[in-house]
Amino acid sequence: MAARRSAQPLYRVYLERVINIPAVQCHRAAATDDSIEKFLFFDAGCRPGLPGHFQWNLDTWDAFPPGPFASVITPVSVPMQRAWNAAVAAFKEFIKALANGELIANGLHPVSGVRSDLDPAEWTCAGLTLDVRNGVLYEESGGKHVLWSAITLRAAKQPRQKKERGHGYDWEGAWAYALTLRAEDQWDWKKYQRDQKQPLPAVRKVVEDKIVEWFKARGSVPDIGDIRRNITIPLYAGRRTRGKRKR
Repeated sequence: MAARRSAQPLYRVYLERVINIPAVQCHRAAATDDSIEKFLFFDAGCRPGLPGHFQWNLDTWDAFPPGPFASVITPVSVPMQRAWNAAVAAFKEFIKALANGELIANGLHPVSGVRSDLDPAEWTCAGLTLDVRNGVLYEESGGKHVLWSAITLRAAKQPRQKKERGHGYDWEGAWAYALTLRAEDQWDWKKYQRDQKQPLPAVRKVVEDKIVEWFKARGSVPDIGDIRRNITIPLYAGRRTRGKRKR
């Protein structure tokens, strides 16, 4: 199955969610590390002190201190360590989003050569390593075995919350206001042609515009069809109550 058009390379999403965030970047100015080291981490997302290292073990979260960084190739400044700890926390949330289905991963299977979506449960398995730069998920059991490669990510489609039309509006208040418009002294009959039966303008849109303005002053306006069914029609019919609201 082909990757969806909205999908992005895993590396790009990793940078957006784990590296290019305020909690990490706020330590950049204070870091005294070599400019190349700073670029590799703060821009490229490479692990500090380990040039070219983009692999994360999903069983152990490598934060300072303690951790496996006692043997890093290049010494790491305290601000860099703090930035990395913030990145570790963000990475945990990144993997959680994959495990709970908020993000959908799509990858190339090494045997079939076919692209398909990964089951979110795969991200909870033990012994996994993720190469974020190349988008490769490995299983480390007696050696490295590629499970998926060329991984892309996309946001899960959120179900639309269908709201019954007309609900959530103050129809009683709108009806009380509409009744005031039916008073004889509310209109300048030199300006408006009078309806044949009611003390209202013959052009119903004039009244509807006022109802719309009433709703707008309260934050939201219903569908004009609902206004006509629930306000305009019973108002021009001379009713004293609007009756039960219809959809």
